[in-house]
Parts: sequence; structure tokens; C-alpha cells
Amino acid sequence: MRRFLAIPALLGALVVPAGARATTSADAGAFVLTATSPGGNYAPTFTGNGMLGVRVPPAGQGYAAGTVPSQSELAGFYAWPTGSPKPGDNVQQRANIPTWSTLTFAENGQTFTVPGPGVSRWRQSLDLHTGIVTTTARWTAPDGRVTDLTYQVLTDRGSPSVGLVRLRFTPQWSGTATVTDAIDGTADTTANPQLTTQVSKGWDAPSRQDWVTIQAVKTNIQATVASQVQTSSNVTATTTQTGQSTDQSVGQQLAFPVAAGHTYTMTKYVGVASSQDAPDTVGAARGQASSAAATGWNALLAANKAAWAALWQGRIEILGNHTLATDVNASEFYLWSSTRAGVDWSVSPAGLSSNGYDGHIFWDAETWMYPTLLAQHPDLAAGMNAYRFQRLAAAEQHAAQTGWAGARFPWESALDGTEQIPPPVSVNSEGLYEQHITADIALAQWQYYLVTGDKTWLAQQGWPVLSQAATFWASRATLGSDGKYHINGVTGPDEENPDVNDEVYTNVGAMRTLQDAVQAAGVLGIGAPPAWSTIAANLAVPVGPGETSGTIHPEFSGYGGQLVKQADVTLLQYPWGYQTSPRVSLADIDYYVPRTDPGGPSMSDAVNLIDNSALGTPGCASYVYVERSYEPFIKDVFDQFSETKTGGAFTFMTGIGGFLQEFLYGYSGMRWNPDNVGLNPSLSSQISGIVLHDVSWRGRTFQVAIRPQRTTVTLLSGAPLPVGTPSGTRVVGPGHALSLATRRPDLTPTNDLVRCGNAVASSSQPGAPALGAVDGSPATDWEPASVQSTLTAPVHPLAGRVRKITLLWGRQWPPSPAPNVPPPPQPVTVLRPAGYSVQVSANGRAWRTVATVQHGAGVSDTLHVKAGKVRFIRIQLTAAGADKLPLLQELTATG
Repeated sequence: MRRFLAIPALLGALVVPAGARATTSADAGAFVLTATSPGGNYAPTFTGNGMLGVRVPPAGQGYAAGTVPSQSELAGFYAWPTGSPKPGDNVQQRANIPTWSTLTFAENGQTFTVPGPGVSRWRQSLDLHTGIVTTTARWTAPDGRVTDLTYQVLTDRGSPSVGLVRLRFTPQWSGTATVTDAIDGTADTTANPQLTTQVSKGWDAPSRQDWVTIQAVKTNIQATVASQVQTSSNVTATTTQTGQSTDQSVGQQLAFPVAAGHTYTMTKYVGVASSQDAPDTVGAARGQASSAAATGWNALLAANKAAWAALWQGRIEILGNHTLATDVNASEFYLWSSTRAGVDWSVSPAGLSSNGYDGHIFWDAETWMYPTLLAQHPDLAAGMNAYRFQRLAAAEQHAAQTGWAGARFPWESALDGTEQIPPPVSVNSEGLYEQHITADIALAQWQYYLVTGDKTWLAQQGWPVLSQAATFWASRATLGSDGKYHINGVTGPDEENPDVNDEVYTNVGAMRTLQDAVQAAGVLGIGAPPAWSTIAANLAVPVGPGETSGTIHPEFSGYGGQLVKQADVTLLQYPWGYQTSPRVSLADIDYYVPRTDPGGPSMSDAVNLIDNSALGTPGCASYVYVERSYEPFIKDVFDQFSETKTGGAFTFMTGIGGFLQEFLYGYSGMRWNPDNVGLNPSLSSQISGIVLHDVSWRGRTFQVAIRPQRTTVTLLSGAPLPVGTPSGTRVVGPGHALSLATRRPDLTPTNDLVRCGNAVASSSQPGAPALGAVDGSPATDWEPASVQSTLTAPVHPLAGRVRKITLLWGRQWPPSPAPNVPPPPQPVTVLRPAGYSVQVSANGRAWRTVATVQHGAGVSDTLHVKAGKVRFIRIQLTAAGADKLPLLQELTATG
């Protein structure tokens, strides 16, 4: 993904509120997320229905600028600015629509704002079961008058083009209150470049309805936002038109008398229409608003709740880890908020939370978000496939224009499927070289068929995309003198090493595309070109020496062991299903994970977990990968992902998609096969259970419940379910359950006396826990938050005799010096302390020093000690090294 103007990360710890809605299990996490202060680690949350998205500011309504602006989004509303002095602006971009949630309250000329003077008892919550953002506060105005206010904002899941806002307030005074309903174009008129222009606006006083129509630059797509206000019966208002001279805005102000202690209700029904769906956008939007008003608040909320309830039937349930469970709940909600069945606009990296990355569609959609939707909501995943199918002609033209056959999909797609990566190429070269996206899209097409078994869809939509992708790769590969086919001049997911030859992720993706196309042809009774199988069987996927005696897949021809941006080689095992041998796959993890840019995006550790779980690597690294994949990236009270540890796209749907795949495809070992659903479950002690509700496969619905000893597969509906297991295929009949052994790599016997014990540290960086030093993996680590820190590991069995202690320290590789310049492989800095001591204890209270190391060198220390029988080992850091905090990758102790 290209470089993005970062949104600074929010600081502070994750806050998980109490008072969650009851769920099927008491420990399944919270479903109501609550902020009690608009400062600190607060960031405004968003809610969406897959067509509309709205971010709600601290005031509970309206537009607010800032680091995370409260924008309003409409799927597919793309503009195409031209003539900007900044060339990077002259690409198709998703434009904001006017903010429709605005419903301000004022008295005596003073308007309620947050943050603002006189605000107390402020509280904002997001209900994940309904998508309603509720904000409550007490406001003491400058004149001393006190008012209690409650705002509710939602996009109606039952009606894709409807938004709802409600204000209920109780004054502790008598006088005149003023409520202003506005459709606010500030986000549009202050955009740079400006992406929209006003077409028209209007106001109908008798119905208290107003509307504004805007048009996207160059694409001429029009969008109308209409609002209709209803009041409680105790409101007798004088209504005044507002915003007539304000570009892309319109509004109406209601002034009315109020009495102390009485409650007043103002409800705003919003309709939104796009010219891509309705030729008369004004009539359509006004009709939606008036229809919603006629239906009424209670009926709309009931339908909205029912629509959300249907989605929550297919969910991931985490047991025994409240914080993790809550983050999973929130992540599912945010991803679902950005898509819906029947909407074919795919999902950009920030979804409908903002127009981050210009609302463009990348490989993020197919590789990271799509598999999560496919497992439990294939109707949502179908929209992503439809988006690509509808732009197949553009991909075919792109291939032809660049000298190849078939279809070459663009790296950044928007409205029409043409390449929309912002120039200059000197900074953003992905549009030229990152061609693996064509393979990513092809895989999604085949996966959809594997899950649904829909041959009609395969023939009409899947096969055209898949076959043209295969044709592209067949034309892209060249036969070398070594008898192997090679693909030159590409960039893999590791964008810090661009324009290389035989990039291994790209080559394996091309191989898999060709193989899947041959299988699809067989399903449809079509003869596939013989060259497809020949090329697939002979594409170069070299192996070579890693470190020590290990064998790895070099990332590309000439790879020198330097820093990589994100998961690349580690993606061979999953999702591509390519494996030279388990030993090589494990070596790839151990080699590339430490070399992954710590400032890179959040998805890498998701695939590390999936790979590690599939391999059954002894130890508990799988759970450490879980923590690495979300703890550094979720820092606000509403559990929203940021792209990197320091900011980037927010709310980051790509990271969310990877995170959720850990449970769908990692711990479960679930794989989509032509004849069955593969399962090979595992678990570690930090999670007491995982339940995958309402998984779909070829007309069946089933549940997978992973517990510490056994995993139960229950068929909920449909024909008997074939399940592929390590011991063969089993069939689950209606009303019956299949019991499988749950693998426990953390319980694998070992002579390491501290492996997977309950290690604790006096300080840790997010995602670098004490467990990372004793999890059995040299790829993970403990990173303290300060130099003066300790790590304490219990020894097992109890009172074990310790004779040798080994410490493996982490390393830091140099970064890329400039865009499109590969990182140098040297110098590598060993991240070890300048001084530390090793202490032991029989009771955890009295400690004895058995070794002291000062100014050590190298990546490992082997200490022969006379510790005797002890119950605890403690590493006490005393001095930093190289002005950097140390990384302890692994601590082992043997007798």
C-alpha cells in the first residue's frame, strides 16, 4: 500500500466498559463500548449500514474537524478532480457527503458543544448490537441554566439509505429553547481539493423538510441528502429557514417554549439518494425521509435491531478473555458497518469510517477482509466479487495497454476500475509493479465457489475473472534457460523492496491462479489451455539458506536478508496453501518475522498466527501473535484499529480483517476444500474457548466450538457436512455433532523449564508481553517499556533444578532510506541491554543473584549457573544498550 499521510496515534490504554449486554456466554466480551471523557485516549467512533457511514463527534451530532474528523460517507460517491497543482490529487476519490447528523441545541443564544464550558456527566456509548451511538450530558449554560441532553445517532441497517438522529432534553429552567436541524456541507467545502459542488437546495415548511443536492467533480454523480424533523407533542415551534447562503448546506431552526422538568423530543429522519441508483435524487431522498418519518422511530429501531441481530447470528465468540472478546466484537461490528448484501462497492482500507486512501480498493479487500466475511456472511463477500466482475473490461484493457494478455487489475481501483494510484511514480511505484493483486482477486473468486458451490455464478461471473487472470499470468511468465518460468519486474506485499524478479509471493500467487483456473474449468466442463498447468508446475519458487542451518524461501532473486515491510513470504502457507515442507515454513516464520518493519501495518502477525497454528509449533507463540496483532493498534475507548503503531488509516478495516481471520482460520485450522471443510483445531491456555457461530458451506450452516481438550462441530442446517480432519474425512449429520481433539502445542513436553509459564514483567510495550520471551519461538519477544525492568518466569515442574540459562536478544535492521530504495541489509543492531543480572528464588520473595552480565556482545548469552532447585527465574535489566530498549526474544532454562 502506498505511503499515507498518517493520523497520529491516540495514546492511552484500552478502556473496556462494564455493563455489557448479556450474551450467550458471560465472558464473551462487552457489546456496549463507553467513553466517559472526550479527552485522553478518546477518538470519535463511527457507525454504518454498508451504504452510509457517519462518525459521531463528542457533541453527539454534527460535524467536527480535527485529527479524526467526523465525516459522513456514501458508498460509491466518487469524484475525479483535475488541474490540481498537486498531481497526487488528480485521481478518483470518494467524496464526503454533507454531514446529516447535525441537530444542535441552544438557549439564550448559547449552543451546547463538547468539549465546552459547563459540560458535566458526559458519556458516549456505542451499542454493537444496534449501531446506535448515544451521547448524554448535563450542560450548565453561561447564564446558569441547566439542561440534561441525550443524543442518539444511527444508520438504519434495515433501510440502506436512511439515517436517524434523536435529541431528548430536559431543561431545569423555563424559557425558549432552539434546536437547529442542519445538513452541513463544511466537510465538502473545506476539502482540499474540493470534490463536490452544490446543485440545488430546498425547504418545505409544512413538512419540516429540507434538502441539498451536491455533485461530484468530473464524474457528475449527484447525491441528495434530505431531512425531515418530527417533534414530541409538547413542542409548539416557530420554524425558520437557515443556511440558504451557505454552500452545500441547508437547515431549519425550531424555537419553542419549554418548562422546567419536562422532556422534549426532536427526531430527524434522513434520506440519502445517489444518481447511480435513482435518476431523481431529490424525489428519492425526500421520499426516503418522509417514508421513514411515517414509519416512526420505534418501528425503524425495531427493524434496525432485527437486521443487526441477523448479522450477529454469524459471529466469533471468544471465551475466557474479556478484553480480547470485546475487541473481536468491536472489530466485527466495524467491518459489517462498511458492507451490506446487494451493495457492490467493495471495502476500502478505512471502510465507511472515512475517505482514507481516497476510498480506493486495494488487495486489502480480497486478502484481508474478504475471507472474514466469506466464512459466516458469504452474501456480504459477494459484493466484493461483483465489484471486480463489473470492472473486468477495464482490467482487460489495462493488461493490453501494458503489453500483456488477459486481465490485469489495478493496484488502486475506485469508480471505473482504472489505475488510480496517485503520482509521482518516484514515490508510489506500486501501480507499475504490484501486480499480485490480480492473483489475490482470482483467489477470492475461487474461494467463493468453494464455499457456495454455486456453478451458475462460477460460469457467469467467477470464470470470466479467474480465466482472464490466468491468461494474464500465462503471458507474464517467461521460460528461462533453467527450464523454469520466471516473472520479472514486480513488487510483492513487501513494498520496501520494489521492482524485483521472481518475487516469491507473486510467483506462488500466479501458480495458484493457474491451478485454480484449471480446476474451475473442470467444474464447468471447459477445456483449459494445457500451458496453464505447465507453467504452474514450473514456476520458480526457490529455496536457499537462511540463518544457521535453516532453509528458507528467499523473498526474491538476490534478496540479501534486509528489512521487509510486512508479511510476504509468510503468506505462502496461508492463504496460498503452498508449502515446500513444514520445516521450511517454520524457518520462514523465524527468519522473516524479526525482519518485519516494526512501523509497518497491523496485519502481519495475523498470518503469523495462522501459519504457526497450522504448523503446531511447540509452545504458545500463537497467542503472542494475537497480542502483537491488536494491542499496539487499538488505543481508543471504542476499540478501533489504526493502521500502524503510530497512526495511519483509521478505522483500519484491513487490520480488522486480518485480526478476525486468526480465529476463523488460525485456531480452527479451517480451510475451504473442493469436497469438504478442513478443520484442525488448536488452542492455548490464554483463551478458554472459541465458538464460530453459523459458518456457511454449500447450503449448510454449522458451528465450531473449540475447547481446551475437544472441539465440537455441530450441523445446524442443511445436508450432511463432510469435514476433513488429520485422520480423514468425517461426516456430520443433521442434529448430530462431531468431536475432534483440540491440539495443544503449549502443552508439548519440553526440557525447557520456563516455556509457556505464566511469565510476568514489571513493564512491557503493547504487543510485546513477557510471554513472548518464554513462548518457544525465537521470532517473538518481550520488550520492556523502560530500562529498569524485570521479567519473572516460573519454573516447571515445581522446584526444578536449573543448570543452564540461555537468553536470545533481538535485532534491528536499517530502514529504507527513501521511497523505492530498498533497505540496506547492514548494519544490524543487536538490541541487548548493557547490563543485566539473573536471579533465582524458591518462593518469589527472597532472590539470589546467580549471574551478572555487563557489556555483553552478540545475539545470545549462555549462562551456566549453580541455581539448584528453584521456582522462579528473574531477569533484571540494569542498563540500556545502544540508546535503545532491549528485545528479549527467548529465555530458556534447562536442568
